Amino acid sequence: MSQANLQDQVDAMLRRGIVFSIFWLMGIGSFIAIVQAVKARKIIRQSDGEIRGEGKVLWCFIVGGAGLLFWAFVILMVIVNAVNA
Repeated sequence: MSQANLQDQVDAMLRRGIVFSIFWLMGIGSFIAIVQAVKARKIIRQSDGEIRGEGKVLWCFIVGGAGLLFWAFVILMVIVNAVNA
C-alpha cells in the first residue's frame, strides 16, 4: 500500500474518531474514538514517521477517554441511587 493511500486511511480513521469523540453516544462513541485512535497510532508508529496524525490520536484519546469517564460516573451514580432507594 502506498504512503499516500495509507495516510488517507489514517486520516479517515482519525476523522471518525474525532467525530465519535465529540458525539459520545452514551459512551459508545467514546469507545469507538479510542479504538480508532489505537488503530491509527499503530499504523503511525510502524511507518517510522512517514505517516502523520499523532495530534489527532491524542485528541481521540483525551476526549474519548473523558466521555468514557463521564458515562462510567453516570452509570455508577445510577447504580448507587438504585441501591440506596
